[in-house]
Formats: sequence, C-alpha cells, structure tokens
Amino acid sequence: MKVLGLVASPRKLGNSEILVKEMLASLPAEVDKAMIHLPSLQIEACKACYACLPEDKNCMISDDLAFLLERIKEADAVILASACYFLGSHTSIKTITDRLIAVMANSREFSGKKCVTATVYGIPGWDGYAREAVNNFARFLHLDVVGDMQVQAASPGEVVEPEILATARKLANQLIDPAAAPVSAAEAVLACQVCGSSMLQVRPSGQVRCSMCNAGGELKADGEGYTIVFEKTGHRRFSQEGMAEHGRLLEEVKKSYIANRQELFRRRKPYDAYDWWVVQEGK
Repeated sequence: MKVLGLVASPRKLGNSEILVKEMLASLPAEVDKAMIHLPSLQIEACKACYACLPEDKNCMISDDLAFLLERIKEADAVILASACYFLGSHTSIKTITDRLIAVMANSREFSGKKCVTATVYGIPGWDGYAREAVNNFARFLHLDVVGDMQVQAASPGEVVEPEILATARKLANQLIDPAAAPVSAAEAVLACQVCGSSMLQVRPSGQVRCSMCNAGGELKADGEGYTIVFEKTGHRRFSQEGMAEHGRLLEEVKKSYIANRQELFRRRKPYDAYDWWVVQEGK
C-alpha cells in the first residue's frame, strides 16, 4: 500500500508537516510512505484559456502539476494538511484547485482513493473555510474523504500534544481499517449530510443549501435543538458524472465565446482606452 502525504504550509517542520508525519509514522512499517511539499512546487495560476477543453485536450501550461497528479495516481491513499491563512487554506491549495479543470475528464483515475485531511489555524474563531477548501480540493479529484481534523495551533510545534497526536493517529487509521470509527471536525456542528461541509446557507423559510456541494435541505426543530433533513439524492457536483457535466457546460461556454467573439470584442474595445495601470519602474 502506498500513502502519499501532501503538506500545504511554507514552514519547515510546521504544524501541518508534523501532523502528516505523525500520521504516516503511525501506519504499519510495510506501508510505502512519501511526502510532497506543495508550496515548493512550481505550479502556475490557471489562465482561463479553456484550451484543456474538450476532454481529449491537455493543459497548455507545462509545470509541476503533472508531477503532482502522477504521484497522487500512484498512491492508494492520501493525507493532506494545510495551514489556514486569513480564513482560507494555503495559497498552494487554491492555485492547484483552479487548475483541476484540466483533469475533470480523467477524474476516474483518482476515484476511490481514501483521503484524510487536517487544517491548522492560529487564532481561535479564525478557522474560516480552510477545512472546506482542503476537503473540496480532495473531492474535486474524487478522493474519498473519510475523515478530517481541525487544530488551533499558532506556533510551529504546538500540535505536539498527546491528545492532538492521538487524533491524528486515529485519522490515519481510517486509511487502512474499514471498521475504524470515523473522525470528523464537523461532528459537533450542523453539517451537510452529503459532503460534510459546515458551509450552510439558511433562508428565513428554513430552507438550507450547502454552498459547497449545492445539496438542499430543510431546517427542522426537535426537542433538543435543530436538525437538517437533506434531499436523499444529494448533488452530483463531486461525482464523476457531475464533473463530466461541468466539463460539458464549460465546453458550451467556450463554443459560445468563439461564435460571438467579434461582438464581444466590439463591446470590450472601448475599455481598452482606459489606461490607469500602475507598474513598477523597470518592470
């Protein structure tokens, strides 16, 4: 069995790296272990050129993304940890996620691999949407997110506490033991029953929408508080079918642009005369 640890934090021996290493170290000796430091990869931002559409096309950018995806394909399971920066995940997670449009048609190559995630935030109450961003990264690759943890730890090394490390080991055990008790940071809150996200929008009518997977539900009061009853079918956003559908929709967007680009150019042209850009000298 091959387990790949992905670290999304620039700090050497930071809390994210420590958690990944603790999880890998807790796995049996016969497990093949490897790690990749995401901030060290040279991965460019998506150019929104849609050259990767339709599915028989590849991304036009030649960088380290291909290396990363190949390592994930080779793995049987994935551990992903990220630091939280201003309520979100580390920049590397967002940059890579934006490029995943290029692999939507090949998502079946990643499907079914178990994944656990950890997010580390520094200030109490400032965990934001980092957990959801990290889990969405995994789900857009069709990794099976079987558990996650959130830790409030600002300084490097603060996660080295018996209780935190024990949780990390339990999380890692979910990768190899199908009967392991689930570990999730969303256990203590109302969360989406489809994708596990805590990013829920509640309307005054009591209707609930998950802003991550788009599943709908209804908020209901019971004797002890509130529960959410979600649609049984949920939403296909993270499924292979849902990703394929998204790809087809983007192809239609691309075709529409090509068919109307002369008119769109005419609309845009007047704004080209506004030249208020500020640039550094010598750039």
